[in-house]
Amino acid sequence: MNRGFKILLAMGLAMLSLAGQVPTAAADSVGYTVKALLPSNQLSKKVGYFDLLTHPGAQQHLTIDIRNTSNRQQSFNVSVNQAVTNDNGVIDYSQLKPKLDKSLKVGTKDIFTKASDQKVTVAANAQKQVTLTYTMPAKKLRGMILGGVYVEQVPGKTKKATARFTVKNAFAYAIGLELQESRQTVAPSLVLHQIQAGQINRRNYVTANLQNPEPGIMQKLKINAQVTKVGQTQTLLRQQQSGLGMAPNSNFNFGLPWGNQNLPAGQYTLHLTAQAGGQNWQFTRNFTIANRTVKRLNKTVLTPAKQPNYWLYAVLGLLIALLLAVIGYLLYRNRHQKSAK
Repeated sequence: MNRGFKILLAMGLAMLSLAGQVPTAAADSVGYTVKALLPSNQLSKKVGYFDLLTHPGAQQHLTIDIRNTSNRQQSFNVSVNQAVTNDNGVIDYSQLKPKLDKSLKVGTKDIFTKASDQKVTVAANAQKQVTLTYTMPAKKLRGMILGGVYVEQVPGKTKKATARFTVKNAFAYAIGLELQESRQTVAPSLVLHQIQAGQINRRNYVTANLQNPEPGIMQKLKINAQVTKVGQTQTLLRQQQSGLGMAPNSNFNFGLPWGNQNLPAGQYTLHLTAQAGGQNWQFTRNFTIANRTVKRLNKTVLTPAKQPNYWLYAVLGLLIALLLAVIGYLLYRNRHQKSAK
C-alpha cells in the first residue's frame, strides 16, 4: 500500500508542477516624458496635443518639453510625421516616410522645416525644450493638416552581448498636431478602390482598399463586409470591425481573412457597408481571383492554427482534482492505520 501511495503522490506532484508553469514578464520603466507647450492660438485648452488655428502664410515656432526622468543621459529622435491610416484601421503618426495618398495636397513635410527633424540629447534627471517651425502656404487651405510630433527613444549601447541575440527596448511618444485655417470642419468621405487576394503575415486575405479623399478626420468607423461567389448569396468570407479611424487624405487595406476557407480561382463579389459620424456608405463590387494568384498564395501560406482543445483541459483538471482527492484519502487512511497500531 505504501508503494502505491508513493507512486500516486509522485504522479500528482509531477502533474501539478506541469500545470503551474505560467510565464511571467516584468514591466520596464520608460524613463522620460514629453509635453506640448500649447501656444495662444490653441483651439482647445482641454487637450494635450497641438490643435491650432492658423492662417495662410503664417510662420510659427512650436515647442515641446522632453524630461529625462532616468539616472542616465538619453538621446531622442524627434520628427514631425504625416498622419496616415495603417492596415489595422488606426491613425498612425509613427511612420517617418509613409506612402502618401494621392489626394493629399499639402502635408507636414511641405510646411515644417527640415531642421524640425532632429536628434536631442538630455542629461540625466534634466529636461530640454525642442523647437519645431512651420510655414503655411500662401493659398488658403481647406480642411486640416493632421500629423504628429514623434519622439523616439534611442536605445542605449550594449557593452557586451551575453547571448547570441540581444533585445533592446525603445519607447516612443506621439503628440498630435492639427492645423486648420477655419473653424468649419470638413466631413470625411469613403471611396472603394482595388479589391484583391493577398497575404498578411503569411495568412491569406481578401483586401479592399478604402480611401478618405477629404481633408477631414474620420472617427468611430464601422465596417461590415462579406464575400460571395458572383450571382450567389452564400457568404464565404465575413469581417466586421468597429471603432476604426482614418486620417484625412489617406487610405488603408481592409482585410477579410480566409481562415480555414480555401477560395478557388474565380469570380467573386464584395458587399461592404460602412458608417461613421452619421454618414453611410454601401459598395457592391465584383473582383477576380486568378489561378496563378491562388498557386502563389498556397506556396507561402501558414497552416491555420488549430483551436485549443478546451475539453482536454477540462478533463485534465478533473483528473488532477480526482488524483488530489485520492492522495488526501490515502494520507488520511495511512495516519489512522499508524495510530491504530
